[in-house]
Amino acid sequence: MGVKNNFSQAVSELIGISRNVESDNKKEMIESPIVDVLETEANDENGPEEEGAVDEMAVIDKEMGQAEEQKEESSQTAQNPKERIMAMLAAQQAQQQQAAPQTPPQPAIQQEQPTSQPLPQILQQNKPSGGLTTIARGTVIIGEINADGDVELLGSVKGKIASQGDIKANGKVVGDLIGKNIELIACAVQGNIISSGLVTVDGDSVVVGDVKGENFCLDGKIKGNVTVEKEAKFQPKAILAGNVTTTSIAMSQGAKIQGEVNIPLSEKETDMSFDIDMNI
Repeated sequence: MGVKNNFSQAVSELIGISRNVESDNKKEMIESPIVDVLETEANDENGPEEEGAVDEMAVIDKEMGQAEEQKEESSQTAQNPKERIMAMLAAQQAQQQQAAPQTPPQPAIQQEQPTSQPLPQILQQNKPSGGLTTIARGTVIIGEINADGDVELLGSVKGKIASQGDIKANGKVVGDLIGKNIELIACAVQGNIISSGLVTVDGDSVVVGDVKGENFCLDGKIKGNVTVEKEAKFQPKAILAGNVTTTSIAMSQGAKIQGEVNIPLSEKETDMSFDIDMNI
């Protein structure tokens, strides 16, 4: 009977271990052999105690071995839930990558870096050009006009016109004209003309005022004095009521000048021209 008590105690301990380790299905697998052992013991109570004890110990050893094997299997199969989830996610990603069509790599787009320029160069590029200032035919302006570029006058202006570029006038001006190259085409001007280049007055233009320029060409009518740095040309219809001062003059047949013509000599030319031997 002492052996039977030890057997019962061992069975109870084995059942406690299986409850803590295995799941409900595992418990049924362990408890079913134990119930069989108990039934075998009940059937063999009338047999000799020593033989029953030996058989019971053998059965206990066998069941203990099976319990240990099942415990090892459960410990091997029971993994960390986090690791199982990570493994499942990795498997899904691998399947998606295999199923998804592989697109060729897109070429990298290189962005052009803005080139830095010195500030003076940028200001020069952004500086607006003079352009052309046009005064339409029939337009009347009272006041001064100052332009950076060229000026084309088709209307009428009462006031001074000053330009850093050329002036082309085909209207009426009451005031001075100041510019680089000044051209009058069928224009009437009451005022002075000051040019740093060429002054051209055609046959249908009339000027009442003085004229100054680097070069001069007249085929119209001027009442005033003309001062030219280099060459003055008078065309066949030219009429000048005033004095002319220039270093070179060219007059066509039919040109008329009512006034003095002054072509000054240099000091060297004056000395050489009148340096004669007066000894007799």
